[in-house]
Amino acid sequence: MQSNPSLSRRMTAQYAGLQGAYWMVFCAVMSFASAFLLSRDFDNTQIGVVLALSNVFGALLQPAAAALADRARRFSLRQITAAIAFAAAALSGVLLLIPRSFWLTAVLFCLVATAMLTVQPLINALGFVYERWGLPIDFGLARGIGSLCYAAVSFSLGLLLERWGAEVLPVGFVLLYLLIALLALTFRAKGLAGAPAATADEGGEGARPSSLLGFFRRNPRFALFLAGACGVFVFHTMLNNFLMQIVVHAGGQSADFGTALTVASALELPTMALFSRLVRRVRCETLLKISLGFFLVKAALLFLARDPGGVYLSQVFQVGGFALFTPAAVHYANAVIAEADRVKGQAMLAVTNTLGGVFGSLLGGWLIDRAGIPAMLLFGVGITALGGAVAWLALGRAPAKKGG
Repeated sequence: MQSNPSLSRRMTAQYAGLQGAYWMVFCAVMSFASAFLLSRDFDNTQIGVVLALSNVFGALLQPAAAALADRARRFSLRQITAAIAFAAAALSGVLLLIPRSFWLTAVLFCLVATAMLTVQPLINALGFVYERWGLPIDFGLARGIGSLCYAAVSFSLGLLLERWGAEVLPVGFVLLYLLIALLALTFRAKGLAGAPAATADEGGEGARPSSLLGFFRRNPRFALFLAGACGVFVFHTMLNNFLMQIVVHAGGQSADFGTALTVASALELPTMALFSRLVRRVRCETLLKISLGFFLVKAALLFLARDPGGVYLSQVFQVGGFALFTPAAVHYANAVIAEADRVKGQAMLAVTNTLGGVFGSLLGGWLIDRAGIPAMLLFGVGITALGGAVAWLALGRAPAKKGG
């Protein structure tokens, strides 16, 4: 093991840029999906179907991409990440140029969103590739910068939508995907003796990666945790995909929607930035239990909100919900999963989020159109409580290591 604090700081800065670019894309594609698709004459149910299909394809491709990264020897993790980003940029360009065709818009937007979901576990895995050479990267800080970038782009896009309309969004998709590709290709630890340039051997040496079925047989408690977390992310996805409709129902406008996104995203930064210090003092599974409680409080407050201020208040609880869950879950998976399967472990976390997105997108749009916003929010409280309880019980029995 080597110790190179200067190189570690430089790599953390590079990785923070990559996380920032990814979460700007996530914000533009997923959080503004309703605004874009409504502008092309989709209704809420159709929006839910498009987003659900994106999540289905993402859930299928995330493990495949992880398996490729675990087993590949010709291509590096960063090259695979860049290739997916380049493909998404090209699809985004076509989305910008096509006429206002319902079916072409649906297919292309679905593919652009699928690519964004597929690349997420690969980017998360890149944050840990140099650990065994004694070069730690501060994942929490980098992910916090990602949230700050999310906040900045959500506020900016809210203003741009007011002035230029939703057709500005595909332009952002193209530019941001190209930025991801560039940052992924340049993510290299130059000057670190004995380490590869973020090559395909990053995932570990020795034991062979297990099959998907073998992975779940080796990690039954982790699988139970994922099942519970999936329920929590059903409502988290509903909130992300239909926040504009929720804000309007509470008496707000497009600017209030942008502000609500900004409040939640900006409050993620302190938690994530301080996570590396926090996790030295508190076990990962304990932090995850705390975050599950925050998810439930946020859901309840959103159900009770009667004006934009109430929505803003619920968004404040992002600080201990999603902001704490994300780095804690990534570190937790890295601690309890065998080294040969760690990219797959990160992929399974992403699949959990993605499957929550499938059900959240379908149920959210359907509930809004059939029963209204209050019914969707009440359902959200229930599914968050149920999923959180399952995940809590699984964590209570998991043999997690301290820290990440």
